[in-house]
Amino acid sequence: MNRATQNGAARRLMRATSNHWLGLKLVGHRSNRDAIGAEVMIVTADGKQWATVSTAGSYLSSSDKRLHFGLGSNRVVKSVEILWPSGLHQMVDSVKADQMLTIDEPDQPPTGKGTQAEAPKTVPTAR
Repeated sequence: MNRATQNGAARRLMRATSNHWLGLKLVGHRSNRDAIGAEVMIVTADGKQWATVSTAGSYLSSSDKRLHFGLGSNRVVKSVEILWPSGLHQMVDSVKADQMLTIDEPDQPPTGKGTQAEAPKTVPTAR
């Protein structure tokens, strides 16, 4: 008899795809540590996508706070724009696809014109 509990080893569903993706994990320093409320816009050759960091789910549950963007055939994201809850505006240009990237909020507002952070600290993380 082939019961659900006696099927042997777990099965893996794997599908080859030529599509690309980008994952972002934001870490707040001036804002809250989990970057809840940060708004992110990415720009690719195909257009723009927006997402807000949140763990909201349903009653007594939460969701992953990392952001995930489907990029289709795009291998590079032209820009990632982050509006942190602190009001700081941060830009990262030319981000390679197919990675989970950690981006830290700058500790201080940038000096000089505007509110754009200049050298954001980004760290690729394991999938």
